Amino acid sequence: MLRHKITEPSKDMSMEDMRACLNSEGLEHLQVTTEREASELLTLLTSAERHKNSRLVLLHIASLSGHHLRRITEICSSLDIATLAIVEETSLRIIDPTLNITDLICSPVKEPEFILRAKRAVANLTNSFDDDVIARDNLFINPTNYEVTVNNKRVNLRFKEYELLLLLASNPGRVYDRATLLSQIWGYDYFGGTRTVDVHIRRLRSKIETDSDNRFIETIWNVGYRFRTMD
Repeated sequence: MLRHKITEPSKDMSMEDMRACLNSEGLEHLQVTTEREASELLTLLTSAERHKNSRLVLLHIASLSGHHLRRITEICSSLDIATLAIVEETSLRIIDPTLNITDLICSPVKEPEFILRAKRAVANLTNSFDDDVIARDNLFINPTNYEVTVNNKRVNLRFKEYELLLLLASNPGRVYDRATLLSQIWGYDYFGGTRTVDVHIRRLRSKIETDSDNRFIETIWNVGYRFRTMD
């Protein structure tokens, strides 16, 4: 049931109307209506202090450059933040179809449709996120696009490092000895020693365990490794 009272269904919504509407619906969001705001948003999204509760970014396409629009949609997608673009109907034909926009709505914007599209954009992305992504504290692993983030920052992993992390994180609490990890990640025909596993675990830890609060992989002495279970 909508909490926001719809008094003028036919009224074209301003950006202020949209902000008030989303606030009334309890949807944490950010708005981008100028190039300056686009630059500020990019800085915010790529910092450790980004607005962690924001689930939606509202984009006024007519006011943004193609470069800013692509960068914002790419980063929002990697952080599982929905994007809703406001676009003039006459501009639909020039919208780049490869842009990773969650949804768009043509102006003039009508309130009932706006509420529905905003809620669906967030709900659809949340459902996809819950189904696929492995989350542990501030660590997120997305098997769909092979992305790993810690503290909202993308972590660049080599493929074997990623495979190790995905295997361990998919089975928290299970202890893997070095021989098992070697055979599952490198294959039975790999001629390297188990020391290879230790080297990759050390590199992996250096990338995802950035401070004392980030301890995900536990060493089981004389045996192997396991991914920490929930406290």
